[in-house]
Amino acid sequence: MVKREPYVDCLELSHQGKVRDTYLVPIHDKLLLMVATDAISTHNIVHENMITGKGHVLTALSIFFAMKIMPLNVDNHIVAFGKKIYDYLPKDRTYPEDLHLRALVIKKLEMIDVEFIWRAYMAGSLWKKYYSKGKPSPYGLTLPPNLLLMSRFENPIFTPTDKSEDDDPLNNKQIEEDYPKATALSLAVYNAGRKHANKCGIEIIDFKCEIGKDEDGSLVLGDEWLNGDCCRFVEKDKIVLGQNPPWMDKEIFRKAAEEQWGGGAKIPIKFSPEVVEEGIKVYLKVFEILSKLPLEQFQKEYLS
Repeated sequence: MVKREPYVDCLELSHQGKVRDTYLVPIHDKLLLMVATDAISTHNIVHENMITGKGHVLTALSIFFAMKIMPLNVDNHIVAFGKKIYDYLPKDRTYPEDLHLRALVIKKLEMIDVEFIWRAYMAGSLWKKYYSKGKPSPYGLTLPPNLLLMSRFENPIFTPTDKSEDDDPLNNKQIEEDYPKATALSLAVYNAGRKHANKCGIEIIDFKCEIGKDEDGSLVLGDEWLNGDCCRFVEKDKIVLGQNPPWMDKEIFRKAAEEQWGGGAKIPIKFSPEVVEEGIKVYLKVFEILSKLPLEQFQKEYLS
């Protein structure tokens, strides 16, 4: 895995994920600073490129959906965004100039060890690894016969995984029994995001989120949601049964990585300038379609 330098060097690093860095917030021991970097990962591998501006898009989309679209009964971990983050940080330190464009002050949560994944269409790993090969669903699901790539399910199906390096499938009925409220919350977020996206001409093919508990034991949406790193986006009118659509998300990088690896080992790679350009272009396009604002204007209005 490619080793990244922490994005902020004047705060204590609490955790470094594949894309995000999380820092302790001095004085505020129940809060963290979460920074979305420009790193790109696929297949649980962090690659060599930085995709300039991607962290800005991820952060802005989280804020947009939290402000405008989330159901009122869905709490999330955001405490402060934009320049308000500096109200919680030591004043005597020097921060990266764009920190307020890619960072959130968030609540500390006790995270549930499950990735809550919902799918509205037959696509992604469910198609590639299992259904297209005639293998049974590993989630305890009984799927209809004769589905094609991009077949739409009557209702979204629940395909949870654990948080291991391999994202191992979990039995969906068991997870629903163990975490009924969290499962319902995750579906409510997906439905709300998808309803908004559909009005904008975008379909959210599948969706992943993480949920934790705050100090009061309340369920809270955490990590990330409704962006191109954790969802598959496509323009609704580009969906054709039996064909991969022109994806508008991380699938662009997944496909490029698979082509570059061929049948060889999955190792960190450097994407071509063309792939990098295409990737950030669609991230920005999706943001503008969903928010009705170019990223720079959104940042000026809400984050400055």
